[in-house]
Amino acid sequence: MNYLHKAIAILGITSVVGGLPAAISAQVPQTRIQQTNFQKHYNQGVQKLKQGNFSGAIEAFHSVVQLNPKYYEGYCLRGLAEFHIGDLKAALIDFNWALQLNPNHADAYSGRGTVHAQLGDNHKAIADFNQTIKIDPTSPDGYYNLGLANYKQGNHQQAVANFNSALNRNPNLADAYGNRGLAQYALGNKRSAVADLKQAASLFQQQGNTQGYQQTQALLQQIQR
Repeated sequence: MNYLHKAIAILGITSVVGGLPAAISAQVPQTRIQQTNFQKHYNQGVQKLKQGNFSGAIEAFHSVVQLNPKYYEGYCLRGLAEFHIGDLKAALIDFNWALQLNPNHADAYSGRGTVHAQLGDNHKAIADFNQTIKIDPTSPDGYYNLGLANYKQGNHQQAVANFNSALNRNPNLADAYGNRGLAQYALGNKRSAVADLKQAASLFQQQGNTQGYQQTQALLQQIQR
């Protein structure tokens, strides 16, 4: 999951989750013409996702699943594009299709969990993110999403533990430091909160994320008053 970033915002700090697979892994159509068209539409869909042309990506992946209705990755990627244009109902349907075809698809659980979180159903979001890390225990995004959902649910101690797990897997995840800081602040640990937010601000600055840096600095000013 390297290219595309889905967003869940929590108190002004945005997550970095979601993405695209590096290669096609499911069975493709049998005839040469079908294989060529399948590959063409798949490549177009991936490229349009990377470009932020989500409507174009939806159209391309629609062709992909028409050519191979059992290709679960096509539904998952179409769901990602639908999520980005705000069509949460369609995204949920596609993530469900992907999971019906492949119940062990970590990305589809992550995507569906993100939709549930956006719809305000944190219980379902937590269940999906738990499933994500069960399938892929190495995923920093899975733990990070779980931390966000637990934070929004008011489970601040669990959120800190989730962010710890995310940072163990990706120590450069600025958002995880920022949101762990907010969880620490909610628990009354002001010193830890300030330290985490300062680390988040430093990483945002190093990574060229001006918006993240400015948001984190604003939060620091509020906390340190």
